Amino acid sequence: MKENLKRAFLKISLLPEESLADKTWHAIVLRDRRIARLKLWVFSLIGLFSFVGFVPVFRMLFSDFAQSGFYEYFSLAFSSSGSVITYWKEFLSLLAESLPVISILSTLTLVFIFFLSLKYAMREIIKSQLLLSF
Repeated sequence: MKENLKRAFLKISLLPEESLADKTWHAIVLRDRRIARLKLWVFSLIGLFSFVGFVPVFRMLFSDFAQSGFYEYFSLAFSSSGSVITYWKEFLSLLAESLPVISILSTLTLVFIFFLSLKYAMREIIKSQLLLSF
């Protein structure tokens, strides 16, 4: 039985097209280029939106600092050093309570998103240059 199957497969002998490997490789390279271009656009748009968002977030941060009285409390450290040294624990607690934490977190989050998207966009640019060299 095995010999009959062996002879049958030898008679058929299916061979792939000569250019099949080239076509497959070309399709893979085009797909990789398309994906790299899409990722570059997405990371660039995220970076652009986060960069544009810097203006309102920094305005919010500065206005929250002004409203919280942090500057006034912080200036006490330089005006009356004797009382600040005596009550340093209470002074640090007062400074910590007057910090606008939400504004600081939103600003740092936006900065983090901007630099992360910049990192990935640069990685895609380098990757696409490598793809173009083949």
